[in-house]
Amino acid sequence: MYACSKSLKNNRERGAVLIMVLLIVALVAGLGIKFAGDYQLGLARAEARWHGAQARAYLFSGEGAAIKFLATDDAAADYREELWGQPVPIQLPDNMGDLLISLDDANAKFNLNRLAIVKADFASKAPSDASRYTNAQLMFIRLLQALPNREDPHTALVQSPEIATAILEAIVDWTDQDTDPAGSNGAENDYYLGQPDPYQAANMPFRSVEELQMIRGVTPQIMQALRPYVTVLEPSEILNINTMPELLYRCINLNTELSPLSESQAKSLIAEKPSTGFYANLSDFNTSWNKVVGAGQASADGELAVATKYFWLTTVVQIGDQRRTGRSLLLRGSPAFKVVRREEGNL
Repeated sequence: MYACSKSLKNNRERGAVLIMVLLIVALVAGLGIKFAGDYQLGLARAEARWHGAQARAYLFSGEGAAIKFLATDDAAADYREELWGQPVPIQLPDNMGDLLISLDDANAKFNLNRLAIVKADFASKAPSDASRYTNAQLMFIRLLQALPNREDPHTALVQSPEIATAILEAIVDWTDQDTDPAGSNGAENDYYLGQPDPYQAANMPFRSVEELQMIRGVTPQIMQALRPYVTVLEPSEILNINTMPELLYRCINLNTELSPLSESQAKSLIAEKPSTGFYANLSDFNTSWNKVVGAGQASADGELAVATKYFWLTTVVQIGDQRRTGRSLLLRGSPAFKVVRREEGNL
């Protein structure tokens, strides 16, 4: 009886020891898995940081390469068929990854800050009077009416000069420094502070295209349609006729007209480009204009150029799982280009 009881006790002790051993083994295994996972995660993070640092370094090297490339370009006239208009793919050393450099003409789009310049009699003349507006403002009024309507291609997005001039008045108020509405459709702080989510007018030149969507009369549909055709540069910057989108040809019309050039006239004007495919000077454009439209002064005086001052550089780097993009605004200077704005992000 005693021997049986002792044997049972020994079995229980051995069972308890076995359970403890199993628990220790399980704990050690769990800790091992955790430490291994943490180690692998640490390696992955370190690798990502390293690749990210490398990608960022290559973004900057892309700027240097583009500046050297542009330095060889003839500054007399710029057009997309030049070498700068072609994307340049580059294989990084040791098959590390890929780099893609592409340049675009920043002067190919309408500069919104041209609208901030107003004539002295702007406030005293009627919105329907074309002489009230600068040539840049006339071109923008026509651009609004020429915008494509994705929802209904047969109906204009901005259906009349009256609607277009109302938006222009609100834009003038957004950029000027006074508090007096620029006409019956202007909008100063009194209007914006009365909105459900109140805010104030900028009362300064545009700093980004996105500001447009905050302005009275600029609907989401108009904003979406405008975005491909507008930019924000210093107020003196004008359009390069050799690189601007074809739609912007409709913005050129007689200086007495608020309506855009007809589609057929715009196509005829584009077809009159020189055989070289670009205008070497504005006199050649004026010849084409007179041939297509005839007598009458175009409202493009002072608003068109054949050369470019600003270029947007887009650099895309792929290293491992790291993909980064950078945008740099390059200014053509004398003697060299320089970076005046830089944007960086991940794709």
